[in-house]
Amino acid sequence: MKYFFITLLFFVCGSAYSCQGLLDTDVKILNKKEYKNLCEFEDKTILVVNTASKCGFTYQYDQLETLQKRFKEDEFTVLAFPSRNFLNQEFRDEEQVEEFCKSTFDVSFPMFSIADVGNRTKNPFYKKLFEMTDDRPKWNFHKFLITKDGEIKSFSHTIDPLDERVVGAIQDSINS
Repeated sequence: MKYFFITLLFFVCGSAYSCQGLLDTDVKILNKKEYKNLCEFEDKTILVVNTASKCGFTYQYDQLETLQKRFKEDEFTVLAFPSRNFLNQEFRDEEQVEEFCKSTFDVSFPMFSIADVGNRTKNPFYKKLFEMTDDRPKWNFHKFLITKDGEIKSFSHTIDPLDERVVGAIQDSINS
């Protein structure tokens, strides 16, 4: 019985403190009044992307969805943060963003509220992310890969999601 309580105490205390730092952040879900804590994705390989609906790189949504479907069973997810930082190439209305992404690309990965991804961001997740890396999005569809080990890798908007460098980094994280 003594070992049962020790094991239970370890489990309860361990899970209470397991998610800290970057992912211990509440972010607003796109077009909802609800928030999601990113600790939900703690044990996954995560590709964070600042997206835009009216950009020359918008085709990357299709590739992001391909990655989501291909690696979903391997504890991988894409997290999309629509942004208006670069020439306001995102709708102002989150309902329009959601409708566009669902009807045009049938996205299944989590999408969050329109975010400022600039250097002076107030978005709590990007603020923490910027404290951990020197890289900043220079345009829409910049990608940050957060490995299961917490390492952050950055990929320019000019590198497609299905580029072998991105796919290889995802596979390396999944297999670690």
